[in-house]
Amino acid sequence: MKNFTTYSNFYSDYKLLRSEFEANFSNPKATHSKRFVWDFWYDEDQYHLIRTPAVHYFSKKAYQNFHSYLVQWGRENLGCHDISPPWLSYYVEGCYQNLHSDVPHGPWAFVYSLTPNKKEYRGGETLILKPNTLNYWSNFVDQKDHEYTNFVDLIPSKMNQLVVFDPRFPHGVTELKGTRDPMKSRLVMHGWFVNPRPYVVGGLSTAQVQKALNPQFEMLNDLLGQVGLMNGTLSCRLNVDRHGQVKKYTLVSNSVLSLSNAGADEKHLVKELKNIFSKTKFLSAKESSSITIPLLFK
Repeated sequence: MKNFTTYSNFYSDYKLLRSEFEANFSNPKATHSKRFVWDFWYDEDQYHLIRTPAVHYFSKKAYQNFHSYLVQWGRENLGCHDISPPWLSYYVEGCYQNLHSDVPHGPWAFVYSLTPNKKEYRGGETLILKPNTLNYWSNFVDQKDHEYTNFVDLIPSKMNQLVVFDPRFPHGVTELKGTRDPMKSRLVMHGWFVNPRPYVVGGLSTAQVQKALNPQFEMLNDLLGQVGLMNGTLSCRLNVDRHGQVKKYTLVSNSVLSLSNAGADEKHLVKELKNIFSKTKFLSAKESSSITIPLLFK
C-alpha cells in the first residue's frame, strides 16, 4: 500500500482562490477584516503555523465551487461522502508540524496547495514516514546504510496539487526557513475526507442497492472469520448494466492493513471481496449504474 498519492493540476479555478489571498495581502498597510482572521497556532514542540477556516476566508462562490468539486472527487475516488471543514494555513519562517497521526478524523487526509512553484524558502514539505520505516526490522539489511530520506517521504507543495494520504501514518510538515512574507509562504488547504458510505449514480436507487448487497455483507462476515484483525478503509466500484449484471469490479482505494502484519491475509481479503461483490445480482433499471462501496475495518 502506498502511503500517499499526489494529483497535479487538480482544480481548474485555482487562480481565483490564489488571487483572493494575494489581494488581501497586496497592501501591507491595509486594515480590512481579512487581515485579522488569522490564528497563530502555537503548541510548543508540536504545531507552529498560521491558520483560518477556509470557508470564512474566501468569497462564498469561490469557496463553494471548490468545496463541491473536492467533495464530488472524494465520492468518486475514495467512497467518502463529505470533507471536514478545511483549514487554510500559511507557513513562514519557523513554522512546522512535528510528527503526529490523525485518528479518527477521517479515513483519508488531504493537503491542497496554493503555493507558488517558484520557492523563496527551504523546507515546508509534507513529511510522511515510509511503510518500511514503520516495519523496520522486517525489512532490515545490515549491509546497507540509511539516511533521512530513506525513512521519510518528503512532498513539496506545488501550485494546484492535491495530496491524499492515510492519516494513520505519522506525518508532519518540515520547518520552513527563508521568508516571513505571506505572499511567498507555503499556502495550503487541509482536512479529511469523511463519512464513507455507498455512492450510487445511474438507474438504481440507493435503497435498491442496499437491499441487493445485504447477502454480500453476510458473506463478508464469514470472510472476516478467515483472516486476522484488519484496520483501514477499502472502496470498490461496481459497474452494473441495466439488466442488473455486474460488468466490472474496480478497487478504487485501499488502506486496509493486517494488525498482525500478515500480508497474506490482506491479499486474501482483497481477492475474496472481488469474488463476493462481482456476483451480486441487482434489479433491472432503465439505465446502467455505477456503485461505489466503502468498507471500514476497525
